[in-house]
Amino acid sequence: MDFYSIFKFLHVMSAIAWLGGGLTFFALALMYGMRKDFASLNSAVNHVAFLGPRWFVPTSLLTLMFGLMTTFLGNLWGDAWVVLGLFGFAGTFSTGLFAIKPLSEAIAARNAEGRPDLAAPLGARIMQISKFDYVLMALVIALMVLKPTWGDVLVLAIMATVLVLAAVVFLGTGFKPADEQATPAE
Repeated sequence: MDFYSIFKFLHVMSAIAWLGGGLTFFALALMYGMRKDFASLNSAVNHVAFLGPRWFVPTSLLTLMFGLMTTFLGNLWGDAWVVLGLFGFAGTFSTGLFAIKPLSEAIAARNAEGRPDLAAPLGARIMQISKFDYVLMALVIALMVLKPTWGDVLVLAIMATVLVLAAVVFLGTGFKPADEQATPAE
């Protein structure tokens, strides 16, 4: 066994920990939302807010660190799937840090204030952003598995189309600040 294989294993394991944890909460939120169980949904969002800096950020950074070591050891810096995967990582990490984290903290704060009515619109928005984020993550996983080259124009075009469609469908009006979304309709 060589260092490349060891770091590749650690990269995959940390990615599983990061994505698996997020997908579990995403699935819970979908199920609670379908059942209209808003108390459980709010509880799940509170857990996400708690786990963000304690689980999701560290495991995502470990995924990046081990991936960079694997890339270095394998001399893969110019490969399309590596370059695009790094952009995908940057996108999903930024989405989590600058959109999902502040929204989940705002939801937790409103729940702590006893105002779940103000948390509900934020919960709907976080779900839309999460749907986009998981499409982006799925595309990064597809890059890692399919390993397209710069010459695989059709594959790259399909992936780009999926990403743009996901942005249009799930993000719609874009990333609004949490305070704008928390204003109840009059």
